Amino acid sequence: FAAYDEVWAIVRSLKNHGKMKHVPELSPSWALFKKYLQLRDTGKWNADAFRSIYVPTFLKEMSGIEPKRKLSELADRQGKRICLVCFCQDETLCHRSIIAGILQYAGIHVQGVKGDYSKYGR
Repeated sequence: FAAYDEVWAIVRSLKNHGKMKHVPELSPSWALFKKYLQLRDTGKWNADAFRSIYVPTFLKEMSGIEPKRKLSELADRQGKRICLVCFCQDETLCHRSIIAGILQYAGIHVQGVKGDYSKYGR
């Protein structure tokens, strides 16, 4: 993480975060995370479940006061290199892509993602 000015762990729970800033406000709620686990464990987690169940629920969660405040705080750090981390390997099925899309839609340059996710900012 030495290449970054800040590292934000956008996860609900983190035991040892060291120099990372723990930002649970930009992570899925426990209820949404449990829904994801249920879908995954029953073999129903896929792009359709992400698009039809996860994305709308997560976007609704991000419309709350605290998530909006954290998104604004993140956006206000333009010029800094901030790394957003979580535990998911596939960003296309992860809340990281949704956060990236919200930022992209706001005109903020986002590096290290596979594509344009600005559709999530609409």
